[in-house]
Amino acid sequence: MRRKRIAYFICMIMLVTMFSGCGTKKGATEELPPGPVSYEGLMDSFKQSAKEDTVTCWYASEGDKAWLAAAAADFEKEYGIKVNPVYYDGVSFFEDMNQANQKGEGPDVYLTGNDQLELATTSGMAEENTWFDDAFWAENYPETAKRAFNYQGKQYGYPVYFDTYCLVYDANLLETAPASIDDILAFLDEYEDTGSTKAVFRWDVADPYINSMFVASYANLFGENGDDATAFQINNEQCVTAMEYFQSLSAYLWMNKGNISHDIIMNRIKDGTLVLGLCKSDMLPVLYEMQAANQAAQPEQEGQGEVQNPEEQETDNQGEEEQGQNEEEKKDSTNYQVAYVPSLTAELSSTTFSTTYGAMVNPYGKDTALGNMFALYLSYGNAAKQFAGNGKLPVINQQEGFDAMQSVIYAQYINSKPVPKVMVLGDYLSESGITYDAIWSGENAKEQLDLLQEKMQTKINE
Repeated sequence: MRRKRIAYFICMIMLVTMFSGCGTKKGATEELPPGPVSYEGLMDSFKQSAKEDTVTCWYASEGDKAWLAAAAADFEKEYGIKVNPVYYDGVSFFEDMNQANQKGEGPDVYLTGNDQLELATTSGMAEENTWFDDAFWAENYPETAKRAFNYQGKQYGYPVYFDTYCLVYDANLLETAPASIDDILAFLDEYEDTGSTKAVFRWDVADPYINSMFVASYANLFGENGDDATAFQINNEQCVTAMEYFQSLSAYLWMNKGNISHDIIMNRIKDGTLVLGLCKSDMLPVLYEMQAANQAAQPEQEGQGEVQNPEEQETDNQGEEEQGQNEEEKKDSTNYQVAYVPSLTAELSSTTFSTTYGAMVNPYGKDTALGNMFALYLSYGNAAKQFAGNGKLPVINQQEGFDAMQSVIYAQYINSKPVPKVMVLGDYLSESGITYDAIWSGENAKEQLDLLQEKMQTKINE
């Protein structure tokens, strides 16, 4: 019944869009500039076709507010076009957009994750991106981003920034990042806690999004591009083996799934009581803050060992004692770095999900030319200011503009699998969460995966 209600809702949106006050779809340009596609050529073409002087952009993440405000100011300064950023805090994004479209108040462009692409396209509120040719895609965007915004063989929107997972580890305790979870277990066998009460390895084991890394290399999660709801297979032999390995970690790592969350892991890294953790890429700004704090404290620590004025000099014994304390502080300090998410074992690989966020053009906005123009600006023209604006790395490779840690996370993104964009993704995440929980708690891995396969087939066929 739930699937039927969703289908009915989508049909109603399409009917309302076609026959009510949404108006006529507006083409972004009358014709493309001749020759190879370029950023400058597209921006000029969009601007020449624009009929309004203001572009409206909807966004649903509070973290984007300052970034969008700064981007809007830069855009207006460079192109003379005002931007009206509108924060959406409702619960029915596309339904509310449809209502706004009927009143002539819909956005020209909006920000959303690639996991919403099927709903966006099926409801008729995503304009196809026909402006990029293959050469422009290949030159400026990784294949991961292109796949993320491909639905049923068509490209939509403009990739802007992304989220994925990475491994955070204390380089003071590990000379090199572990290549596999087996390597982490070997380190655990040798690790001696000196009283700092450090946990060795943690991740949010209740999160099906991250737990999918155990099976994503071997399961068929809605087809190659994540847009085929009928293509689902998660109970093959390799998936079972991977989840049996997942289960073995339950006893070995002494993790209470009810007492671990991403926020708790972040806090343990902040206070230096974790050796390794799987973290979302939004951990990166936190690591920079920690590094800055350590660097600010370093001159003060080093100054403790400098020779002072004779009148101020302490006794030799007291100086040696302070120096010993200083060395102990350095020994106990942390030096967190990022690395690729490790494979499971030498034989079993891991594959992380990523979510790509893009600027989508609303075909029923007041000016689709301006919608395309601002979307392209956010994706390409503003990329160098992306991380400073909202702590997210841009989809476009900044190359020398990326530092060492950013380059690692970007490489992790390139090798990730775009999160599926089908509407049954929510069913997969909820049902797989139940399955992973049962397997972690000791239930038979094959039986649980078979049950998950059966449940998902029922959901898909509804």
